[in-house]
Amino acid sequence: MFFIISKTLYFLIQPINWVLGTLCYSVFTKNEKRKKRTAILALVLGLFFTNHFIYNQVIQLWEYDTMHMDEIKEPYDLAIVLGGYSNFYIRPADDRHNFNARANRFTQALELYKKGKVKKLLFTGGSGDILNQNSSEALEIVKFLETMDIPRADYILEPDSRNTRENALFSKKIIEEKFPDGKCLLVTSAWHMRRSIGLFKKVDVDFTPFSVDHIGEKTRFVPMSMIVPDRLGFYRWEILIKEIIGYTVYWLKGYL
Repeated sequence: MFFIISKTLYFLIQPINWVLGTLCYSVFTKNEKRKKRTAILALVLGLFFTNHFIYNQVIQLWEYDTMHMDEIKEPYDLAIVLGGYSNFYIRPADDRHNFNARANRFTQALELYKKGKVKKLLFTGGSGDILNQNSSEALEIVKFLETMDIPRADYILEPDSRNTRENALFSKKIIEEKFPDGKCLLVTSAWHMRRSIGLFKKVDVDFTPFSVDHIGEKTRFVPMSMIVPDRLGFYRWEILIKEIIGYTVYWLKGYL
């Protein structure tokens, strides 16, 4: 039930819907004073959420920075790779694996493996889509791994989890069974790492965090960053707001 509610109420936390809702109120209200005020509010919200400089300062504070790849001197036994990097709606799909904007979760984990920083990979993640429960990301990535000539013995699949909490719970069972004394690296997006750390610690998984897929960029005092509206602003704020709310809800429920 918690999974379904969290997905269906997603539209409420989207900043673009806040702006559109404010604009709609401005258009349909008959109170002239409110009409003017809400129109100004919609403009201010739009400018705020499309300002790259402001967002960049906030996301840099939220993202969890960890070690760099070259700091790993002794290989870890296992890298726990959290899902969410695939797009099952892109076509064609029958002859390839389509990635989304979170592809660095997978590609940088694969880079860790190729550079000998980790010995094996654990891909955890089923389907996080209410309407498409048949596509398990962990199972779907197998064909791509085969094209990359990754030996089957070097990766483990956890295909059933639907969210980060289940990632932690289901991965723990695999680690206890196959790597009881292993050194684990937890690989996920930098903006998602805080919640992931709390969830994996809560179920007593011993690991070292390794952040990838950073959104924050080097601060630039240039018009393109400070003045010109960023077309991806709403999308980026949506990621951050969703993550902060997710962290708060998980904390309130005692998952962290």
